[in-house]
Amino acid sequence: MSRKLSLLIFVIVTIFSAGAARLEKQRTATRLIVDEKPFVIIGGELGNSAATCSGDIARNFKKLHDMGLNTVLVPAYWDLIEPEKGKFDFSLIDTVISDARSNDLKVVFLWFGAWKNSMSCYAPLWFKQDTKTYPRPHPFGQAA
Repeated sequence: MSRKLSLLIFVIVTIFSAGAARLEKQRTATRLIVDEKPFVIIGGELGNSAATCSGDIARNFKKLHDMGLNTVLVPAYWDLIEPEKGKFDFSLIDTVISDARSNDLKVVFLWFGAWKNSMSCYAPLWFKQDTKTYPRPHPFGQAA
């Protein structure tokens, strides 16, 4: 399966697991509709490494729920989803969705892919080590 196809599947699963959501234009304003009702996001965001294990996810989601939030922005890490080229593990994503549902939270996934904040720390090792197939641009635009 190609990475583009797997990413598309990931996005589709994310959208459908969150329920029906859409933007609705009303005169000069646009509002978010979730499950056929207007929805105001009262959200929080997990830190960069706060969703790397199920225990952290459960602890953080309970805290967010107890704070009265209804939405959480959660990192989705490429290196944890595809640790080996072409072999996918969505167990942490499944945990996020399950724990969000049990805490009455909506989820917005933040894709931590090849680069974040100018570093490739969330790219899988197989990608980082294969600079021939996946060449890197020179930081100053010069030939490497």
